[in-house]
Amino acid sequence: MSSIVYFTLWLVAALIAVALVSATIARSLRLREVRRLKALELLDALARYSEWAAAQRRSTFFQGEGKDASLALEQARYIKQGWFPELAGDMVEILIVHNRLVDFLWNQQLLRLKDPEGWLESDHDTRFLELWRQHRYAIEGVEIKLRSLAHMQEPEQEEHQLA
Repeated sequence: MSSIVYFTLWLVAALIAVALVSATIARSLRLREVRRLKALELLDALARYSEWAAAQRRSTFFQGEGKDASLALEQARYIKQGWFPELAGDMVEILIVHNRLVDFLWNQQLLRLKDPEGWLESDHDTRFLELWRQHRYAIEGVEIKLRSLAHMQEPEQEEHQLA
């Protein structure tokens, strides 16, 4: 075998190796970007759900879960299952707090209709705020882990207040 053929084969092998490495890097970068976009979608769904939860404090009568909350939670679960299975335990915590919140709101609604004076004495606002703190703790836990998993920067700290 002549030396030109020998060096040509090495050159072709090196070009194939570079192409494979390049394709692997490009695929990894694309996957990372898609995960980052899915993380933003998940954060948006959680923000919409939090807006619904905050609105329940201002609501005169509890109308049930509604489409806003159920669609936001469904989208969050769908994205979590497809892109961030590492968040399964944290999403369960959000759903547990959600069930507590909905149960509390239904019970307050029933008490308000049956016994308005008993409802006023029930310290409902303090109990709602405790559920809100649990809600924020669960949501912020997911946000922190999600930003780490998706290699996103932490946003400036913002205060989550109920209006």
